Amino acid sequence: MSHLIKDLDVTTVTLENYSQLLPSIIGKQVELFLPPSGSFDDGCLQRYLKNIRDYEEEDANSSLTLANRLRIAFADMKPDTICGRFPQAELSLKRRLRCVAEYLIRAKEFDKLKDDEGILIKRRGAIGKMVCVYQPLPKLLESLVKQNLVQS
Repeated sequence: MSHLIKDLDVTTVTLENYSQLLPSIIGKQVELFLPPSGSFDDGCLQRYLKNIRDYEEEDANSSLTLANRLRIAFADMKPDTICGRFPQAELSLKRRLRCVAEYLIRAKEFDKLKDDEGILIKRRGAIGKMVCVYQPLPKLLESLVKQNLVQS
């Protein structure tokens, strides 16, 4: 939604003029937080709008599925951990990404890296736990090309 307010000076938005300045979809979203049912004042409203805009500008992939976010992160075809590819992600997101990675393994787009004896290769993750190293497979690039997320 950030593209709807990217050029808006959020410091000009107030409780009195939000319905005229904001696109209707965002206006309806913020109405819940406005008096009498909500507790937003002008400052809270402006901070909220700034957070929406800034969050989506910082996370260019926010509209992608988790599977596609993983595919794009590993598009260079180099093995790595999820922690290595998503160092700033919250623990809950990393857990969900690991679940999606398991799905991509079953879809033959990923594999877990193993040594010559077939034992999983692991590295220490962000919070000190040992985590799997994922190896992207050629089908991963095929999926990205099919969806026009990368050029062939």
